[in-house]
Amino acid sequence: MDAVGSVGEAAQRLTIHPDTLKYRLRRARELFSLDLDHPDDPLSCWLQLRLGRMPLEQSPE
Repeated sequence: MDAVGSVGEAAQRLTIHPDTLKYRLRRARELFSLDLDHPDDPLSCWLQLRLGRMPLEQSPE
């Protein structure tokens, strides 16, 4: 998501081959009905990924 659509840059950051990234994106589109060309889908993915990396808050005891 940080590479803003640049497959080459994203693959380099992920240390994978660009074709591997293209395949994985194609599979994600198929499996999850994503349309990464529509602005809402990449935004939704980015938000979900960010939320998944946030530490859970401790409930007060």
